Amino acid sequence: MIILLYGEDTYRLRQKLKEIVSGYKSKHQSGLSFARFDEKNFDFSEVKNIIEAVSMFSEKKLIILENVVKEKDFQKDFFEYAKKNKIKNNQDIIAVLFQEGKLAASVLKKKVNMFEEFLPLKGTGLTNWIKKEVSKNGGVIDSGAVNELSFRVGGDLWQMSNEIGKLVGYKKNNPITKEDVVLMVKSEADLNIFAAIDALAARNKKDALRLLHQHLNQGVNENYLFSMFVYQIRNLLKIKDLMEKGTPFPLLAAKSGLHPFVARKTAQQAANFSLDQLQTIYRRLLEIETKTKTGRAGILTALDLFVVEI
Repeated sequence: MIILLYGEDTYRLRQKLKEIVSGYKSKHQSGLSFARFDEKNFDFSEVKNIIEAVSMFSEKKLIILENVVKEKDFQKDFFEYAKKNKIKNNQDIIAVLFQEGKLAASVLKKKVNMFEEFLPLKGTGLTNWIKKEVSKNGGVIDSGAVNELSFRVGGDLWQMSNEIGKLVGYKKNNPITKEDVVLMVKSEADLNIFAAIDALAARNKKDALRLLHQHLNQGVNENYLFSMFVYQIRNLLKIKDLMEKGTPFPLLAAKSGLHPFVARKTAQQAANFSLDQLQTIYRRLLEIETKTKTGRAGILTALDLFVVEI
């Protein structure tokens, strides 16, 4: 039997491989019929020796060939050998071809018994995965926190897994909220929202558009992106208004109701705008929100026009 596992989502790819190996070892505990090769120690002659050797305990053989599918001549040599020795029809041999990253697999799929591609998760697929992973870790999470995590981390499930473990440990038996995620999860998305707004302040419309679309290309929901944009402008308005009223810097967080870290970052950015500018931007965003809710405009088109016109 030949199994092909490949894809860019290396976290789920590795988890699948781990599942196969664990399942095998639970049934065949001697480990004498298990072999694993990667691009550093791959030797095809040794692979053939293992396949052809007589198993002492009549165990199935599991052979993992890791990240060698793209190696020169591998596909030609392996599949010629597999065809000659009828490995595809041999239920006592399991050969797993494991390849991280993109792979031109249309031809390979016809030569294996089973295949699975692991593409980066986004949208509903990503949020469903987050919910399951939190539950698996013994935690509870509300929908706002799920969306916030999805926005901040995106499809990097290695980081997502670490962040979920951290949040579950922090909240123990209490539900994870959006505020917890904002507090504990550092995000490139945050930086890009800040950067997009900085670009607006500098009248650099090209950069502002690029940064906004960068999130959309990564699968972030456009409605959620818009809500984050509104959220940050609203925070800027709060802080700028307090600053112009002479509120001491140490009191900005308490007066605005923002976390001290968020208040500090927002105050730094507020220096790039006048209060009138922020009020104009905020009014324009509210107009966009009204138009999109009544179906008179799509959020993405309206946001693009907003950046161009501001």
